[in-house]
Amino acid sequence: KYRKSAEDVDLYCDGKLLLNFLEQIASLNGTPVVLSPMEYKMLYLFCKHPKQVLTRRQLLETLWDVDERYVDEHTLTTTVSRIRRKIEADGDTYIKTIYGIGYQWIGGERK
Repeated sequence: KYRKSAEDVDLYCDGKLLLNFLEQIASLNGTPVVLSPMEYKMLYLFCKHPKQVLTRRQLLETLWDVDERYVDEHTLTTTVSRIRRKIEADGDTYIKTIYGIGYQWIGGERK
């Protein structure tokens, strides 16, 4: 897993998943993955805070409210689901749901 520092996460790579946040390029097992700008923002936030539980409120405020684009929790849930469909394959889990609280980046742990 490549990281410059806790504050500066330009690249995430675990041998299967590659996320290049500067160039907004992603691949899974060498196959390109198309992510939306919001999906990159969310993944960046998760990679910046690995193993830390990010509450639903934190995610909503950081990703949407900052632009005064207020959305409901369903939008957050849908975005996480879309990301999971794109990056979680072969039994690998990257985003763990912490029921009633939020989500946690666990970075490719086996189910």
